[in-house]
Amino acid sequence: MTHPSSHQPYAAGATPTPRPPPRRRVGRWVLATLGGLLMAALVLLGGLWWWAGSNTSLASALARAAQYLPEGQSLQARDVSGSLRSGGTIGWLRWSSPTLAVEVHDARIAWSVAPLLRRQLRLGEVRAAQVLITPQDAPGPQEPPTPPLQQLVLPLRIELPFHADRIDWAGSTVAQQLEGTYRYDGEQHRLAVDQVTLAQGRYALLATLQAQAPMALTATLNGTLRTPVPGSAQPLQALAQASAQGTLAGAGAQIQLTAQLRGTDGAGPTHPPLRADLQARIAPWAGQPLLQAAAEVQALDLAALWPQAPATQLSGTAALEPAEADAPGWQIQAALRNALPGPWDQQRLPVDTLQARAAFDGTTWTVSESLARVGSGSVTLQGAYTPATRALQGQAEVRALNPAALHTLLDAAPVNGTASAESRDAAEGGAVRFSADLRAVGRPAPTAAAKAGAPAPLRLDQLTVQGEWQGDRIDIARLQLDALRAQVRAQALRIDLAGPAVQGALQATLPGASAQFDGQLAPQRGNGTLDLRMTDAQRAQRWLQGLPGLPAALAGWSLDGNATLAATWRGGWHDLQRQLQAAGLPAGTAVAAGAAPQRFDLQAQLSAPRLQIARAPQPGTDAGPLTLELRRTTATLQGSLARAALDWDGELRHGPQPDEGPSARSATLTGQRAQLRLRATAASRGAGQWQAQLESLQMQADAAGQPGPWKLRLAEPVAIQLRQSPQLVVEAGAGQAFVEGPRPGHLQLRWQPLRYAQGAQGALQLRSQGELKGLPLDWVNAWRMDGDGMLERAGLAGDLLLDGTWDIDAGDTLRASASLRRSGGDLRILTLDATPTTVVHSSGQGKGAQAAQATPTRGTPAGVRQAELTVSAEGPALRARLDWDSERAGQLHAEGSTQLARTPDGWTWPAEAPLAATVRAELPDVGVWSALAPPGWRVRGTLSADARLSGTRTAPQWSGQLAADQFAIRSLLDGVDLQDGRLRAALQGDRLTITELSLHGGQGSRARIAGYSGNRTAAPQDGGTLTGGGTVSWGAAGAGGAGIRMDLRAQARALQLLVRADRQVSVSGDLTARLQGGQFTLRGQLTTDRATIILPEAGAPTLGSDVVVRSAALDKQAAAKAARDAQQAQKAEAGGQVQAARPPDIAVTLDLGNDFALQGHGITTRLTGQLDIRSSGTAGAPPRVTGEVRTVQGRYRAWGQALDVETGLLRFNGPYDNPSLDVLAIRPNISVRAGVQVTGTAQSPRVRLYADPDLPDAEKLSWVVLGRSAASGGAEAALLQQAALALLGGGSGSGTGGIAKRVGLDEIGFKGPGTGEDASAAALTFGKRLSKDLYVTYERSLSGVLGTLYIFYDLSQHLTLRGQTGMQSAVDLIYTVRYD
Repeated sequence: MTHPSSHQPYAAGATPTPRPPPRRRVGRWVLATLGGLLMAALVLLGGLWWWAGSNTSLASALARAAQYLPEGQSLQARDVSGSLRSGGTIGWLRWSSPTLAVEVHDARIAWSVAPLLRRQLRLGEVRAAQVLITPQDAPGPQEPPTPPLQQLVLPLRIELPFHADRIDWAGSTVAQQLEGTYRYDGEQHRLAVDQVTLAQGRYALLATLQAQAPMALTATLNGTLRTPVPGSAQPLQALAQASAQGTLAGAGAQIQLTAQLRGTDGAGPTHPPLRADLQARIAPWAGQPLLQAAAEVQALDLAALWPQAPATQLSGTAALEPAEADAPGWQIQAALRNALPGPWDQQRLPVDTLQARAAFDGTTWTVSESLARVGSGSVTLQGAYTPATRALQGQAEVRALNPAALHTLLDAAPVNGTASAESRDAAEGGAVRFSADLRAVGRPAPTAAAKAGAPAPLRLDQLTVQGEWQGDRIDIARLQLDALRAQVRAQALRIDLAGPAVQGALQATLPGASAQFDGQLAPQRGNGTLDLRMTDAQRAQRWLQGLPGLPAALAGWSLDGNATLAATWRGGWHDLQRQLQAAGLPAGTAVAAGAAPQRFDLQAQLSAPRLQIARAPQPGTDAGPLTLELRRTTATLQGSLARAALDWDGELRHGPQPDEGPSARSATLTGQRAQLRLRATAASRGAGQWQAQLESLQMQADAAGQPGPWKLRLAEPVAIQLRQSPQLVVEAGAGQAFVEGPRPGHLQLRWQPLRYAQGAQGALQLRSQGELKGLPLDWVNAWRMDGDGMLERAGLAGDLLLDGTWDIDAGDTLRASASLRRSGGDLRILTLDATPTTVVHSSGQGKGAQAAQATPTRGTPAGVRQAELTVSAEGPALRARLDWDSERAGQLHAEGSTQLARTPDGWTWPAEAPLAATVRAELPDVGVWSALAPPGWRVRGTLSADARLSGTRTAPQWSGQLAADQFAIRSLLDGVDLQDGRLRAALQGDRLTITELSLHGGQGSRARIAGYSGNRTAAPQDGGTLTGGGTVSWGAAGAGGAGIRMDLRAQARALQLLVRADRQVSVSGDLTARLQGGQFTLRGQLTTDRATIILPEAGAPTLGSDVVVRSAALDKQAAAKAARDAQQAQKAEAGGQVQAARPPDIAVTLDLGNDFALQGHGITTRLTGQLDIRSSGTAGAPPRVTGEVRTVQGRYRAWGQALDVETGLLRFNGPYDNPSLDVLAIRPNISVRAGVQVTGTAQSPRVRLYADPDLPDAEKLSWVVLGRSAASGGAEAALLQQAALALLGGGSGSGTGGIAKRVGLDEIGFKGPGTGEDASAAALTFGKRLSKDLYVTYERSLSGVLGTLYIFYDLSQHLTLRGQTGMQSAVDLIYTVRYD
C-alpha cells in the first residue's frame, strides 16, 4: 500500500539519513593547533637561544641559581659579564654554607654549547686569580655519617681545564699557580695536575678513579722542594714521591698510601741528608679511618711541606698500630728529636725531643708516658680520658722550663711546678677540678740580645690557682699571680662564660697604681665597688709600655701625677646596655627586656691632685703638641641615664709654664688656665633625646703672658634640651651671666630662649635674642702683643662703655639685627704731650680690692658724643651702619648693604654678592693722632673723605674724593719741618689717583759756615716746595705677585729738608716709585742746592768698657726682652719669616752740588761729588753706594795750626759705611811740604806723617807742629813729643791707651826733663805688668842712643824692690808710708 500522493514507490526506502561531520575540517584544526604549538616552541627556543647569547644572561642565571640553593647556602656575584652560550667573566663570586665559604676573584669561564648535543660538557678555559676557602664557625645540625659510595657516574662527558693563580685557606696562602685538567669519559675519572706550588715545593699529580664498582683508585704524586738551611747559603733540595692504591666502593674499601721524601747533596756536608718514609692504611668509610700508620723521618722541615708549620729538623719514628690479640683499640708511639729548636714566635718549634706512648682500649685514652724537653727543661704528662663519660684525670710536671725558649717576649727565668686536672663522671655533673703551682727560680743573666729601649721581658714569678670548671662556669677558690712586678690576688671568684658574669673579690697592684674589685656583675643583676688608685702615673705608664703591643699604642703620649677613682654600681650590665640602647647610644647587640628590668645606677668620684696628659707632635700630620693637666680637681657622678648629677670643682691647665723646663718632673702648665666649678643634672628622655640643667657655673680663666683673670658666673639655672633625630636640635632656656675682666668693669649678659637645629643635609637654623650691658672697651688691652695692650698699640685708651643687643632668626629665611653703642665714658688718644689726669675707681665696701683706687691717666680726650654700630639682615639683604661723632677725633658716617645666599650648609656671603656703601668722614685735627707717629714726630692738618662703594665682593669699585689741608710734618730733633701741605685724591673703581700733592719746606734755619772754606751763599729764606702725584690700584693677586700696583712721582724744588740750627739742607730733583707684580722700583735724580752740616766737637760722655752697671729693674727688663725675642724667634722658625717677594730695585743719584759745607772735628771744607745708590740683589741686604766725594778748599786745624787739605777723596764702592780714604793735609807757608796723610778705609784708617822730600818722622813732626826743623834740646822738643803722642792717640781722650793695647803693653808715656835738666833729658816710657807683684818699665831717651830697664817687685804692702840697668845699674829698696 502506498501513499496516494506518492509518485515513487520506493519513497519510504529512499528517505535521506543525517550527514556526518566533515573529517577534513577537524584535521585542519588539529594540524593548525599542533603547528601553533610548534611555532610557539620554536619562538620560545629562539628567544631562549637569543637570551642565552646576550651579555647579561650569565649574571641572570647566577642570580636565578642562588634562589634554588638548599637552606643555609647562599650564592653571591658581582661584576659579571658574558653569556651562557660562550661564557664570560665574574669579578667576585661567593658560595657559603654553615661550615664553609668559598670566594673566587677575577674568574674567566669559556665553553661551547654544541658539544652538549652529544652529551659532552667541554670547557675551553676556567681561570681564577684567587680562590679563598674559609671554614665557618657557625654550628650546624649534626649530620648522619656519609654512606659508602657504590659508584660515581655522571650524565655528561666532561673536559675541564683549570688554572688558579692563588689559593688561600683561612686567610693564609697554601697553593699558587695551580694548573691542570679534569676529564670524565663515562667510565673513568681522570685528574691531572700539571703543576702546583705548595709552600716551598713544586708538585704534579695524576689520579684515576673508576666510575663503577669497585671504584679502583690509582694516584701518583711527584715533586721537588727547596728550603733554606740555617748557616748555609746553599738551599736544601729534595724529591718527593707518593702513591695511593685501593678501592672506594662499599664499606670494606681500603686505600694503601706510601710516601717518600729524599734530599739531594745540595745542602752541604754539615747538614744531615733529608729522608722521610710514610706508609698508612686507610678505611675511608670507617668510624676511625686510619687503620695503621708508620713514619720514619730524618732532618724533616715541616715548613717546607706546609706554609703555616714551624721550621724544624725532625728525626725519629712515629707509629699507630692496632692493639694486640685482636683487642679493640690502638697503640701510639712517638720518639722524635728536633735539631732546630726555637721560640714559637720566630716560626720555630720549641721542643728539642719528644717521647710519648698512648693507648686506646675502645673506651679510654691513656697517656702512660709523655716527655717533652725544651732546652734544659722538661715537661712530663700522664693521664687518662674517657670520651663517653668525659671523665678526665691528668698530671703535668714542669722542671727548669725556660719560658724564653717558648716565646721571645717571656723572661728566661727557669720555672718549676706542677699542674693537675680531675673530673667526675658526667652523671655527677662532669666538673673539672684543677690546680697549678708554678714558680720562677732565680734570675737569669742578661742576654746579649737585649736592646736599649726594648720592652722588658714578661717574667712570671709565681702562679698559684685552685678552682673548678663545670660547663660554662669557672670557680676560682684562690688565685695568686706575680708577674712583671705586678701582683693579682683573687678569692671566691666565679666566672660565668655563658653570661658572661663575674662575682668575687680581685685585687691588682702594679708599679705606680693599684685596683680593687669586689662585687657582682651579671646580665640581670649586680652590685659592688671598684677602686682605682694611681700614685705615680709616670711610673705606671713606663710599666704599661713594657707590655707587648702597648708601646706602639702609647707612642707619643705621656702621663704624670696621681689620681684616684672610686665607683659603686647597682644593676646588671644588660640593664646598662638596655638603657644605652633606649638612649640611642652604641651598646652592641640589642638586648631583649627581661621580666622585670632594673635600673643601672652608678656613683663615681674622681680625685686628681695633679694629673698631666701630654702628646708629642705627630710627624706627617697637622697635629701639634698637646698638654692637659688637672689640678686640685674633684668630680662626682651619680645616678643613671634616667637622671644623673655631676659636680665638678677643679683647675684645668694647658701649655707649659715659662719658668719651668720641659724636663722638670713636676712641670705645671699655665699656657691657658681655668678654674671651673660646675653643678649640673642630665637625663635621657628616649632615643636621641636628652635634657640637662646647669644648676650653677663659675669659671675663672687666664692665659700666659696676658692680664687676668677672666671670671664668668651664671646668675640662674639654665635648662638645655638635645634631640638627635630626625635632626639635631639644641634648645637652651633664658638666663643671664656676669663677666669680669682683668681691667675695671662688669659685663652683664642676658639672653632669651635659644634654639639651634641642623638637618641631615647640613642646613642650619638658629634662634637667639639677648643683650649685653657695660662692655668696657679697655678690655681690649687684656690681649697683649710684645708686652703692650692691643688698644694701647693703636694709641688709644679710655673708659668707654658699650651696650649691645642681638636678635637672630636664621633658617630658611634670615631675620637678624645686632647693635653696639656707647653708653658712657670717653676715648683718649695717647699723645706724648698730653697732661696726665687722675681717675678714681671705687666699688663695694671700700675695703681690700674694692677700695677706691686712684689711677693716673694720660692722653687727649676725644670727646666722644656718639658711637654706634648696627647690623641687620632681612632675607638675603644685609645692611650695616656706623655713626661716630666726637669733639676732637672727628666724625664718621658709613652705610652699606650687600646680599647673602642660602646654601645647604647655611647662609653664606657669595663672591658675586653686590656691594653698595657710602662713607663720609671729617677729621678736623690730625694732630690728635700724633701718637701713632714715631717718637718726636708731630703731624697736623685736616682730613676729609667722601667715598662710595659698589661692585661685588671680589671686585669692589670705589668712587669719591679724599682731601687734606694745612698738612704738616715736624720733628724738632731731626730738623724736619714740612708744612702747608695739600692733598687731593680721587677714588675711581679699584684705583686711587692723587691729583694734587704739595708740601712747603720750613724757614727756621739760618745756619751758615763762614770763611774761605764755608758756604758760598746765605741760607735761603724760601722753604721750597715738594709736589707730586700718581696712582695706587689694587685687585686680585696674580701669578707675578701681589695685586697692589703703585705709580707715584715727586718733584722737589729747593726743598729744605733739614732746618735745624746746626744743619740746613735743601735739595731739588725728581723721584719715581713704582710697584708692579710684587716688584718695588725707586728711581731718582737729586741735587743738593745748599747744605750746612756743623758737627759737634765731642759727643755725649759714655762709660768705659770696664764699667758694669747692675740694676734689678734693668735686669728684669733685659730678661723680659730676651724672652720676647726668643718667643719671636721660635715663631719665625716654626712658621717661617715674612720677606718681600722680590728685593727692591733702587737706583737714585745724589749730586752734592757746589755749596755743600761741612765743619767739625777740626775740619772746614766744601764737598762735591756724585753718589749712586743702588739696591742689593739680596733681600734684606743694605743698599750699595758708588761714587766719589771730594773736598774743596778744605782746612784742618790741629795742634794750633791750620793745614790745607790738598787732597781729600772718599771713594764709595759698595758698603755705604766703609769708603776708602785718600786725604792729604799740608801745612802752608813753610819751605818744606809737610803734613798728615790718611789712607785705608773708614773702618780701618791708616794715619802717617807726610813730607816731600821724605824726612825722618821727627823732622816731619817738627815741620808740621813748629814750621821748622827740630831744635837740639830746649822746651820745643818736649812740646814736639806731646804733639806726637796726641797725634798717635788720635785725640780720642784716651791718651795712648789704644796704641798700648794694640802692641800688648799696659803703658806708653812721656817723661819730661827733671829739675835743672834741659829738654834733651826727655824720654819715652813703655811699661808692662807681668804679675800682680812684678812690673817692668823700659825708658828710651829722645836724644841719646841708650835706654834704661827698670824692674819693680812688691815684697809687701809697704816695701818695694827696684832694680835698673842701662847707662847706670843700681838696686834700691823703697819703703812707702801713705798718709791718706
